[in-house]
Amino acid sequence: MTNQSKTYTLVTGASNGIGKAIAENCATRGFNVLLVALPEPKLEEVTESLRQQYSSSSFDALGIDMMQKESPQAIFDWCQENGYVVDKLINNAGLGNSGPFMSREASFYYGQMQLNMVSLVMLTHLFLPGLKAQPKAYVLNVASMAAFYDIPYKGIYSASKRFVYSFSQSLRKELEATNIGITILCPAAVLTNPDVILRDKEMGKASKMTQQTPEEVAEYALNKMFKGKAVAIPGFMPKAYKAFGKIVPYRLKLKLLANAFIKQSR
Repeated sequence: MTNQSKTYTLVTGASNGIGKAIAENCATRGFNVLLVALPEPKLEEVTESLRQQYSSSSFDALGIDMMQKESPQAIFDWCQENGYVVDKLINNAGLGNSGPFMSREASFYYGQMQLNMVSLVMLTHLFLPGLKAQPKAYVLNVASMAAFYDIPYKGIYSASKRFVYSFSQSLRKELEATNIGITILCPAAVLTNPDVILRDKEMGKASKMTQQTPEEVAEYALNKMFKGKAVAIPGFMPKAYKAFGKIVPYRLKLKLLANAFIKQSR
């Protein structure tokens, strides 16, 4: 493993949910962490808490809206200007939603696609040369169990996560002979904020069986990343659902998913 005193783990979407849990887990492992998220008080609160708990490590935060086209370059430039050498890139920032396609303005979907796909690709492209310069480096791209399905009433989200999965698998193959490991995290229900908890409750027992905390997902994801695994699916039930999905006829699967996710529509 690289010299932790000179390298950083960069985590996007680091002020809430899985991103926050990954930042905290990295701190417990003795890593220096760069937290990137929307410019809100929560980001500084999380960063300052880590500074106080783990005084031997280094932490810094950048508040930025990653739905903006120029944000990946701004994040990269911030690291360059401060001399932050990144050896672990955690592309976690993302936006979900449920509801009929026409229930949202076109601008919402544009921002969602910019955040879930474009920013992730651009950050990976910008940081890859620096990652290659390290003895060992890692990229963790956060997708979702939604990446394995076409989901009515959640179509743009599931499509964006399938993009993340496909892109990451392709890049992993390209880089298999290098020092860079690529891992795709595909969690199911993770109770990250009040809106997600409410939507998850509406899904009933099927969702409850797959629920995990952000802390559980973070620990599992990082362990799999350091073991060099291609795909990390936390929990037994999500793996079972994925296997079951392979044998269910497509039209039936689409109907079941539509019936399930229309409950979340709002």
